[in-house]
Amino acid sequence: MNRSLFFFSIVVIAVVALIFRVSFLSDRPMHGDEAVNAVKVSELIEGDEYKYDPYEYHGPTLNYFSLITSWLYGANSFVDLNEEALRILPVLFGLFLLVIIYTLRDALGAQAVLFSFVFIAVSPVMVFFSRYFIHELILVFFTATFIIGGYFYLKNPRIIWALIIGVSLGLMHATKETFVISISAIVLGLFFLFVQASKKNRLVILKSVRVSHLFLMLISAFFISTLFFSSFFKNPKGIIDSISTFVTYADRAENSVHVHPWYFYFKLLFFYQYSDGPFFSEWIVLFLSLVGSFFGFRGELKYGNPKFIRFLVFFTAVIIIIYSLIPYKTPWCLLSFYYGMLVLSGVGAVQLIHLRNKSFRLISIGIIFLGVVHLGQQSYSMNFKYFFDSRNPYIYGHTSSDVPKIVEKIKLIASFDNGDLPVQIQVYCPDNDYWPLPWYLRDYNVEYGDVVSEETPPAPIILIQPSMEDDLMRKLYELPEPGQRELYMYLFYNVDDGTVDVMELRPSVELVGFVSRSLFEKYLQNNTKGLEVEP
Repeated sequence: MNRSLFFFSIVVIAVVALIFRVSFLSDRPMHGDEAVNAVKVSELIEGDEYKYDPYEYHGPTLNYFSLITSWLYGANSFVDLNEEALRILPVLFGLFLLVIIYTLRDALGAQAVLFSFVFIAVSPVMVFFSRYFIHELILVFFTATFIIGGYFYLKNPRIIWALIIGVSLGLMHATKETFVISISAIVLGLFFLFVQASKKNRLVILKSVRVSHLFLMLISAFFISTLFFSSFFKNPKGIIDSISTFVTYADRAENSVHVHPWYFYFKLLFFYQYSDGPFFSEWIVLFLSLVGSFFGFRGELKYGNPKFIRFLVFFTAVIIIIYSLIPYKTPWCLLSFYYGMLVLSGVGAVQLIHLRNKSFRLISIGIIFLGVVHLGQQSYSMNFKYFFDSRNPYIYGHTSSDVPKIVEKIKLIASFDNGDLPVQIQVYCPDNDYWPLPWYLRDYNVEYGDVVSEETPPAPIILIQPSMEDDLMRKLYELPEPGQRELYMYLFYNVDDGTVDVMELRPSVELVGFVSRSLFEKYLQNNTKGLEVEP
């Protein structure tokens, strides 16, 4: 392929990828996990010291990298943050995952790189989680740089490649505990490749790895990991916690509401339809990755490095098996193996368009074209039409569409509070299950709790889960002295028909709202219709 045409095509595809990832970035309501991550980032922005928690929240890279994007958006506090300032980070890493494929022109072949670019750019799941403020894409990116660094090191053992491998390993560890799965798959992939190699090639591989370089890899990985987990050497305990955390996550893998059957990821990717929703499938990636794996395993390749592609087949197969066997499954975890499938799809596409039989070649080109168009259509549908609809396969325990209504109702009523400070709000939910409300109520003075507190006076606005209503009635009407009790009205009261709406925080997680009568009447005097909650 002409170099100018190749480069032009890469730029066009990258622009398409960017448009898919940044358009309407703030429209989807924040997931609870995104809100939790936002709070942790805000603590760093506001000057609090980060301390790694071995029980929750994963590794520190997301927090520290988000400092950079937050500063670029001029955010100096939690209140200053917005969805775009946070989600731009995974957007960038999603684009980085696209760009680094360009470095594999020799390993994959230029045409395979171009096809891989296309599939990664428009893959619905890659676009969806490139717009999601969680750790996963950071982990996938540093796994990719680890593998690419290893490829170039074995070709030409130099210190720079040893450093890239070590730094990538350290950043993988500092991103998410599941990095051990990726490393295990890499090691097993190399082992299978080594076993298949001739005795002569094995000796060549072993001799190419210098002990001094191996030592440098380990030292740089340890340094980077220690740097992040110790909060830049301010919290040494974080280093120990980064190891002890694996006990917690091993137990969680077996005992969790996130336990799913082995085929869970395949159903989401290739055979998903919920209720009357559309049928979602990235079938072209499944088909072409199998084709690429077949030719890669047999070594019958038109272009590229057969050993690297065979390693990629082994790595992808192993990591798929591991993630399928682990009972604990969440949709975003599939990115760790799906990226490999997307790259292998590029390899498979090249093999098909170079078939000797002209008829098969033309049919293959037609199938690939239709598959890419279908991916683009599905990506648009998933990310801009069903972007927080339960019929979307990747909407998992997501924030209800009621939450923006709850927040808008609170803002409307709170605007009639005459106090000098932001109106006080109390939110009580069992097990502190009130996320993502801390994100949406960050402008207000909010008391959160997992029980109805009897120590603090009732706030003008109160949100609870229905199971806590009896405890709240005691707080409002039994504990206060006579003459100090204020009546409370339902926050989501419909003036027209006298009904009360029970809102949802997430599917099956209900919220009931209350507002003090004094604040209710102030609002009602100004705009009676404003208190109605739209269906």
